[in-house]
Amino acid sequence: MSMQSAVKFGVSAAVLAWVITPALAQDAAAPAQAVPAAPVAEAQDNGGLEDIVVTANKRAENVQDVPSSVLAMTAAGLERANVRDFDDLVKAAPSVTITKTSQPANNSINIRGIGTYAYSISTQPSVVVVIDDIPQAFQAAAFTSLTDVAQIEVLRGPQSTLFGKAASAGAINITTMAPSDKLSGRAEVLFTDDGEQRVQGTLSGPISSTLKARISASYSKYRGTIYNTYTDNWLNGQSDVVLRGKLLWEPSDSTSVALSPYFVRSKSTCCAPAQYFLSPGVTFSKSNINQSVILGGIVPGSNNRLTRMDIDAKGDSRDWGAGLKASHTFDGGLTLTSISSFDRYELVDLQDTDSSAFDFRTIAPTAPAGGSANGGFFKINTITQEFRLTSPDSGPFRYIAGLFYSSTDSTRDYVRGSNTLGNFNNLSSLPSTNSIAYSSYFTQSSQQTYAAFGQATYDVSSAFSVTGGLRVHRENIRYRFRDRGNNVTYGMPDCATATPTASVKISTCDSDTVVTGKAALQYRPSDDVMLFASYARGYKGLAYDLTSTYTVRTPLASGPLKGVPVADAVAARQPVAPEKSDAFELGFKTTLLDDRVTFNMTAFYEVFRGFQAQSRDDTTGQNILNSLGKVTSRGVETEISARLSRDFTLNAYGAYTVARMDDFPNATCFPQQTVAQGCVGGIQNLSGKPLPNAPRWNLSANGQYDIPLGDSTKAFLLASAHYQSRVIFSLLQDPDSVQKGYALVNLGAGIETGPVKVTLFVNNVFNQHYVLTSGRDGVWNYSVGAATPTLAVNYKPGRDSNRYVGVRTSVSF
Repeated sequence: MSMQSAVKFGVSAAVLAWVITPALAQDAAAPAQAVPAAPVAEAQDNGGLEDIVVTANKRAENVQDVPSSVLAMTAAGLERANVRDFDDLVKAAPSVTITKTSQPANNSINIRGIGTYAYSISTQPSVVVVIDDIPQAFQAAAFTSLTDVAQIEVLRGPQSTLFGKAASAGAINITTMAPSDKLSGRAEVLFTDDGEQRVQGTLSGPISSTLKARISASYSKYRGTIYNTYTDNWLNGQSDVVLRGKLLWEPSDSTSVALSPYFVRSKSTCCAPAQYFLSPGVTFSKSNINQSVILGGIVPGSNNRLTRMDIDAKGDSRDWGAGLKASHTFDGGLTLTSISSFDRYELVDLQDTDSSAFDFRTIAPTAPAGGSANGGFFKINTITQEFRLTSPDSGPFRYIAGLFYSSTDSTRDYVRGSNTLGNFNNLSSLPSTNSIAYSSYFTQSSQQTYAAFGQATYDVSSAFSVTGGLRVHRENIRYRFRDRGNNVTYGMPDCATATPTASVKISTCDSDTVVTGKAALQYRPSDDVMLFASYARGYKGLAYDLTSTYTVRTPLASGPLKGVPVADAVAARQPVAPEKSDAFELGFKTTLLDDRVTFNMTAFYEVFRGFQAQSRDDTTGQNILNSLGKVTSRGVETEISARLSRDFTLNAYGAYTVARMDDFPNATCFPQQTVAQGCVGGIQNLSGKPLPNAPRWNLSANGQYDIPLGDSTKAFLLASAHYQSRVIFSLLQDPDSVQKGYALVNLGAGIETGPVKVTLFVNNVFNQHYVLTSGRDGVWNYSVGAATPTLAVNYKPGRDSNRYVGVRTSVSF
């Protein structure tokens, strides 16, 4: 289906929903409208905790009634935990980690240690991000500031039954604030002493008796964690402009139409490394340049925040679109909902390939000025359409059923060449340590998804309930790849099955049909205790590994495809098989001490088969995306919320997770891995090894103590803490990619009088240093196997890896 046809489909579907209902109405289970803007553990008049409403099952339910592991955080809870950007979720949601790599488009979101890191635009994530009922097709779009957010739900474990193919490990469901019944507004500013500024404002209220609107705008900027001494610019920072609007028309109590346009502009300088360790005497490039020439006075070390490169990292993006949600509730309570969306995401990226400011013309006179860079652009167009029937909340039998369609067209333009993204003149490669080879390609990928889903709950008795759900999913995928450097095109004409240079059969158009499902048992021995057991099947679809490997034309020297160019051999291995998961949960949820305390705990075990990960391909000798054997994740998650007194609120969350590769016998070796370390013939067995960036222990807590000073004035104290145990960042188990366990403590104090609130805070009080990633640095001529071993290691420090002070001021009316 073409993009034009897909858009027509979405518009026609929305019109159909209008025609078949006498009026469009608010969905009784609509998360965008039903979720209250109250904080987690906010006080009620009786001194207890307020009920938290979530939409994990696509209907509004108390979180204590949902038979699965769900963590919900609302606006006040996010503020207490110092969660300002999407990246900050790791501070408050223990099961979530975020893996930072070479640039924003390659970052991955992981739940319970499971996530997908891949370079290809045709590889789907394992964790879907949903904003106001609209799934984000390109995960990079989620990495912005959190503006006007009402609630965030972390749905742990496979969510494919209700949320689709890219939720094999979980989902993060974000709901923004709804328009208010009365005119209201809020303005906020934030400044820190390490270069962060934020300004945001919101205006909301009625336009007429049936029409309400809300508009929010924010600007944020953080300078970064690393300073480039060559360009005099800070790197690994980001600035965002976020505009969101909501227009809600409610012509009657049973009808509504909500239009939600948005625009997000991000300018990122991610992701640049600094030198952590460099052995004396280690040289640079094939001409063995002295390290002092490259470092330019920089001293490697654990506190080094300096780098020297002639290209500043860049990842500038724009994301704009709109969602249209139309609902009608019939007599009897049955609700029909239509949800349509369109999104356009664009990203321009640039990275310094040789990680230096060295001018290679000094050793290769015909080379272009400077060194090597890589980058280009991404363009992603997505439309979605969902129809949903939701039963009333009353009665012993409750259900939801729906149809879903999406179409995503992705484009990637990429060059690895000179600093200006040109070729190397008459050189086949740049004479760096790794002999950087020129690569230039343009690739397009499309995915069409069709699905029917349903889930129902039946109350066998007042204490015992059974839930079951199924989703039938069909997807069609295709690609076209043009190697501009060698003038070779794959997938031209459409769905071509022969390569341009060899008689190897390939596939550039594929499809898959799969059934996923969920089942849960729920038992309440009392009103305050709920026990549950659940099973869920997850799915992540077929993938194409569309990277610069497609531009390698070197013939294979051996094997069944001897004489075939490497690129053709890689194309013959496509598509990569889908990833499937099975998850089991056993848990309980309790409410204690007259609704003053909630205590939830879940034990889980997940099995992933066909896990998609970068590994060695025996046919080509290249590192490509493969479908591996078996990966498991098991552990325990817990959440505690308490109102210890009328003035003291506390939330604590914890996760113990063991995520490992059970079957990965043919992994490539990490750089300069020795036989003693398990590397034989360039291959190592990683079966039984931990997954990257998957801490065993992850703990978070935050609290607030209020001190009444008068009828409309109070002072308050804030505290939050986050602990993460040891992780290894490298899938290949590079021993120099280890981050030891660390703890961050944040403190704050403030005063609130009438509409004005002022908060002073200190983050990372004890100045604990930690990194987002680290590993051996291949731009240097180190040798771990020499008579006197040498080593080079770089790293990327975290945003909060140094202590800083800030002030936040807000005014509301």
